[in-house]
Amino acid sequence: MIQKLLNNILLGNKIQSVQIHLDTDQKEFSLVEIQKKKNSITIIDRYTTSSFEDLVAKLSKNKPVILSITGQGILSKKVKNDTGYQSKILFNADPDDFYWQEYRQEGEIYASVARKEIVDTEIELFDKAQITIVDFSIGPFVITSVRPLMEEKVLQTKNIILYFEGASLVDFKKREEQDSIEYVIGDENLSNVDILCFANVLHYLYPNEAMSSETDTMLSRREEFTYKKAFNIVGICTLSFFLVSLLISYLLLGHYQEAHHKIQVELGEQNVAYSKLISLEKDKENKEAILKQSGLSDSNFLSFYISEITKEVPGEINLKVLNIFPTTAKIKAEQRINFSNNVIELEGTASSNAQFTSWIQKLKAQPWINNLEIIDFQRENRTNSFRIKLILKFDV
Repeated sequence: MIQKLLNNILLGNKIQSVQIHLDTDQKEFSLVEIQKKKNSITIIDRYTTSSFEDLVAKLSKNKPVILSITGQGILSKKVKNDTGYQSKILFNADPDDFYWQEYRQEGEIYASVARKEIVDTEIELFDKAQITIVDFSIGPFVITSVRPLMEEKVLQTKNIILYFEGASLVDFKKREEQDSIEYVIGDENLSNVDILCFANVLHYLYPNEAMSSETDTMLSRREEFTYKKAFNIVGICTLSFFLVSLLISYLLLGHYQEAHHKIQVELGEQNVAYSKLISLEKDKENKEAILKQSGLSDSNFLSFYISEITKEVPGEINLKVLNIFPTTAKIKAEQRINFSNNVIELEGTASSNAQFTSWIQKLKAQPWINNLEIIDFQRENRTNSFRIKLILKFDV
């Protein structure tokens, strides 16, 4: 079952049937191409020519070809169904030198015979043209395969007339007329030139048990065609798979490269930000250490001096600057900041000399002041500007 299904897939649903009619030194080729869909068959093309080159141009190398040979060189006989009937047809000739095709009935045998060299020569021509023949028939009796589909009791091929009674073939004779006869089979119209090609396909698809032939040599050719087509299909599928895989890989590679580049840029930006963060954290730690070392970070300690200095300031004195623990030098980047931990600088104005003197005396009396220096005292209009430096008794 599986092997039959596989063969149907590989051989395809289109079959080319070719009839070669031999006539002296001339040949006539008839082509009928049939498409099989489920249980129905349809003729999709037909062609007649006397040129083999034209026929080859019409044939497809990827579709199986069934061959039918008729005309000169083909001997057809009606004999009784007895043992040794072949010798009655060939007389003293060697049966092994001939191809046989027989249509057997209960009392009679209709046999067609042809020398192997005649058939092999025709098949060789197709082989050279790289057209594979998967089956062949000789003579007109393969037409019995189409008889159940027709009502006619007389069927004619190009050169033979066959007579039927019911389903049985009763006689045949050579046809002398050259006129064309049309037959209707289902939805198809066939001429007497094409009908043998059509019957040959029917016999190939639905073998007639009454028909037998010595075509065992075709089995190997059929297998060869099947394996060749299977190889081509597998090759095309494999190549397509690799091409699609390559395309997908290329697209994925581009996508991942773009994603990788984006991640690298983001990582670079994060590394820069992280480096800046580390630098700022170190700077913060250094400054916190400086503040801790200097005591400036103690808000209670600083507020003590601010409170003690400002609580006794008279109304006639206006403080403008209160610089607690000024730096000893100008602040420079990447250098340690040093503070005067025992110095407080005051700047302001005084409208009353008496009040200024009284306030100075009170500051000097503070127990935490070691020394008070008036750095500057100048008269400006109606007020006096001053700058005072307090030296504390201890370093913070």
